[in-house]
This record gives sequence, structure tokens and C-alpha cells, in this order.
Amino acid sequence: MKRFIQVGTGGFGEYWCSTVLPRVASFATPVAAVDVRPEALQNARHYLGLPQERCYTDLETALREVEADFVNIVVPPQIHESVIDAAIAHNLDIVCEKPLGGDMDACVRIYRKVKAAGRKLAVTMSHRLEVEKQTVQSMVESGKYGKLQYIVSRLALRRGDVARREPMTAENLVASLVNNGLIHNLDTMRGVSGSNAKSVYLNGWTSSLDGYADAASSLAILEMENGVRASLEFSSGNASAMDGWSDEYLRAECAYGTIVADHRKVTVRSDFGFPYPETAAVPLRRAPYWDHALVLHDFVRWLDGGEAPTTNLEENLNCCALTYAAVESAMTGTVVDVAQFLERHLNAHG
Repeated sequence: MKRFIQVGTGGFGEYWCSTVLPRVASFATPVAAVDVRPEALQNARHYLGLPQERCYTDLETALREVEADFVNIVVPPQIHESVIDAAIAHNLDIVCEKPLGGDMDACVRIYRKVKAAGRKLAVTMSHRLEVEKQTVQSMVESGKYGKLQYIVSRLALRRGDVARREPMTAENLVASLVNNGLIHNLDTMRGVSGSNAKSVYLNGWTSSLDGYADAASSLAILEMENGVRASLEFSSGNASAMDGWSDEYLRAECAYGTIVADHRKVTVRSDFGFPYPETAAVPLRRAPYWDHALVLHDFVRWLDGGEAPTTNLEENLNCCALTYAAVESAMTGTVVDVAQFLERHLNAHG
């Protein structure tokens, strides 16, 4: 049984406390919780059963007083680096919500620090590890339907589904694109393609519709290093939520079959005749853990000497590079070479 300190219990941290962490209780147990807002710590007491004396508003105090194996970080991205610094100082391993850092420079700094300290870190890229996405990925990897040609993905949210306190502007388009759409779906396409991205072009824009200022949209085109192409539609400004969170549309076009995940159902169709089905529903893969719980399960196994999780630090740095290269493309209107983008930032912090 591994012990962890939950850092962040309000906002999305409440979801972790109420829904994710009870699913991993057989192999990981919270021994303390930290949040700067005392009222948010009620979630740790209510859902995790932590006593008052194990609920802290100061991270350093918690790390000093409580013995643990790792920290689980669920705080805003711009705070990740300072929390990770503290965890490293106390010789703890790290699970961290996406994105790894608030910008690419922060991602690289975190990468360098964690590597230098010899700590283990995994990022909770949960949507890539949801059951229907993993079912599609397994079907592609099987080769049963021939070579993968291209991938299409869509995350289309109704206006108002993404809460904001301030109007959407060009200046905060970057944060919205990263935190509310791009990163999960870009990473899912990396997983299905089995490749890092070679280049990305993203056209992102903001809209004010009927006086509503919270509308960020984007269309992205990717070329992967293995030659697979991919496209992504993301919008938080639609009239209807065609494909919201966890109901994303994902299509893998293979030589002899079209594989589709939509609203957590997977189908395959083909016009090539036997043995390929004209249209068939595909049973979802079966496993005890998916999404956030799968990351934690594999992370704990890693701490015990097993293989690294799919979303380990080394692997996730390529996800960060693709995500922030896409944002750079949106801001500059140019195609961005992802490897060169990553190399530039690594060299800047070498």
C-alpha cells in the first residue's frame, strides 16, 4: 500500500476526492491533504475520511510532518512547478494533473529538475486512457484493419460549458486552448497513431456570439513522424455539445476499416466485404482500471519496480511539446516543427 499527500481538494480536486481516489483505495491511501482554502479541505474530510490534523493549508508543513511515498497534484498549472519543487526537496515521487507546466518553459524546467533528482513522475492524461479510446487504439495496433492512414477527432462544447470569470480575449486564448481542449485530444491522437508529431498547424480564434464572450475555437492539422495525418476540431462556443468531455468523437481511418468512437461507443465499418464487417458494434476492452485510476495504478506499480506508466515524464514531454507548439502555431499563423520547438526550449534550459 502506497501513501500519498493529496495537494488540491477544491475545484477539480473535489472530483478526485469524491470519485477517483475511492477507486484506488486497494493500493494507494491518502495520509494528508493540502489546500490553501480551508473550506476546500472539507472535501478531504468528507470523502477521504482524513482527520482535521491531517488537513493542511501549508504544503511545507504537511511534507515535513507526514510520511508519504508520493504527492498527487491537482492545482492550477501555474502552481505545478512550485509544488513539484517542494516534493523533490522532500524526496517524494509525483503524480501531476495536466498540463505538466503552465507553459513550455515551465515543462522543461520541471523535466530537468525531476530527472536530476532521480524522482518518478506521471501526468494524469486521463482521456487518452478512457476505455473507448483504448479500444480504438488496440484495434489499430492489431493490424486487423490494415495500415492506419489518418485520424479525426472532435471535442465540441456548448457555449457556457466552460466556465470563465473574464471575457475571452486573444490574450487568454492560449490558456483556454491548452486547459480546456487541445491537450487531451492531441495526446489521444499521439497514442492511436503510435507516434510523436512531426508538425502542427492550428487556426484558433475567439468569438463573441449574442453577447457571449466565452467562445474559443480551433482547427488543427498534424503530421506524425510515422506519416499518419490527424485533424482536430475543438470549440467551447457551439450551440450544441455534439461531443463533450469523455464523449469525444474519434475516427481512425485504416486501409480496410473505419473505426469510430463516439459517446463511449465503438463501431467499425467497411465496404470491402468479408471478412470485414459492413457495420458492427465493437465490445469495449475490459480492465479493472481506466482513466485517472489507471494512471495511479500503473504509477504505483512503477514505484514497486514495474514498467513506467504510459504518461510518464519522458513520454509526456512530447505531449507538452505538441500542445504548446500548437498554441504557438495559433498565435503565429505558421506550421510549427514540433521536434525543433522542443529542442529550442530544451537548449534554452540546458
